Amino acid sequence: MIKDLAVLNKHSQIRELGSELRYNIIRELIRGAATCQQLANIYGISKQKMHYNLNKLFEENLIEIVPSNQVRAKEVYYRATAKNYILDFAIGQNINDHSLSKRDIIDNILTQEYHINLNSIAAKLLEDSLKMKPQESLLIVSGSYNQPLVEKILVEAGRRSINTTWIYQSTEILKAKYEEYSLSAFDADYKQFNRLLAKHNVYLNLNGEARYIELNDPQKQRLRSKHFAQSRKIIQQNKIKIAIMPGLLPNTLEENTIESEIQFWKALDIDYKKLYQRTHNLCLEMSKHNAIQVSNSDTGFSFTIQKILAECGSFGDSEFQSPTINLPGGEILLIPEPDSLNGEITGDLAYISGKVVERPWIRFENNKIAEFKAESNEALLQEAIIAGGKDGATVALVCLGTNENVHLTNIDSSYKHKCKGLLTVYWGENISLGGNVAGENEWYIQIENPQLSYL
Repeated sequence: MIKDLAVLNKHSQIRELGSELRYNIIRELIRGAATCQQLANIYGISKQKMHYNLNKLFEENLIEIVPSNQVRAKEVYYRATAKNYILDFAIGQNINDHSLSKRDIIDNILTQEYHINLNSIAAKLLEDSLKMKPQESLLIVSGSYNQPLVEKILVEAGRRSINTTWIYQSTEILKAKYEEYSLSAFDADYKQFNRLLAKHNVYLNLNGEARYIELNDPQKQRLRSKHFAQSRKIIQQNKIKIAIMPGLLPNTLEENTIESEIQFWKALDIDYKKLYQRTHNLCLEMSKHNAIQVSNSDTGFSFTIQKILAECGSFGDSEFQSPTINLPGGEILLIPEPDSLNGEITGDLAYISGKVVERPWIRFENNKIAEFKAESNEALLQEAIIAGGKDGATVALVCLGTNENVHLTNIDSSYKHKCKGLLTVYWGENISLGGNVAGENEWYIQIENPQLSYL
């Protein structure tokens, strides 16, 4: 399959495209595959000369041979390796202000090749997800990676007379806060945030960078916990809507990251009304039962349901409505009754502080981790439990994805748990959702295609 983008980073590649004939050959092969003879006829040259030029382009990986199972012909068919060829800006750092930015290139691919309307998606988030009205106020916290989404939201918010405040927190700013700020500066920063929070109707946290940066200072940890408690109080008293998006947009021109971004925008471009109804109906069905058994070939555990919440990526009137939505939305959140979760789980992957643990195995006793092992990064499991404090080993949530626009490949790991049918076991806190687990470190294990049965 032809790629969307190829980055030219060798002088020899640029040299080959300097030939007008070879440049035109590339353009023709972007439109469709052709044989050497067909191309020779188009440009009025001998087959031998065309073959020579094709070989030069092939040697530089600018064109490729179409696999024989894709064409039924005796002759070899050639095609371009990508729909777009971009000069690697790293070749020269002094690019003038009129040059096309990486963001412009990616946006062009999204709109021209995939017909993804970024402004329409931002408008849908404001209207169908956050349910914002004119003159309401939106507080956004985000770093550099999700800035493209923030910019679209700011434009659409302005069109709807929605007041916006943007707190910019890049990786560098977060590291400085955690590692270099004095305690008084750290304290003042959170106090200022809570003052701003109290003045807004909706808080949208797009600061996915935070999940890669650990806060290790015990004094700062205690201060943060105190301010988080104050934030929850402000949110409850002022009835502020909270939306979180922990994932990050990619920031390179590599083919796999562009595919990841395509999947990201498609996941956000969901019909929120249908997603809401689907998730609500599943919650309604689950509410008729007391307990759930989860199983597959090497997993078997059960638990009693204490509470069911619907995280639909939007706010609504369902009795199961989650107080916080986690974009792109689509998940059923199950809080287990204390001391009811027992059995064992073998997950496909675990994600801890942005790192991957392969094939983790955990045995549960009364909602807590009793034993564990993994095929890779096993030590991270122990570190995650310790970082969670007194409830570090206690399961906070068991969740089931309901978003059919989310796929398991080529998308940020933090979005995968929304994938329809994927089961995720979480550690962290569930007090904000009505539970009693106060874990201080969020991490999770995912299971593909689990079997659920009601007890």
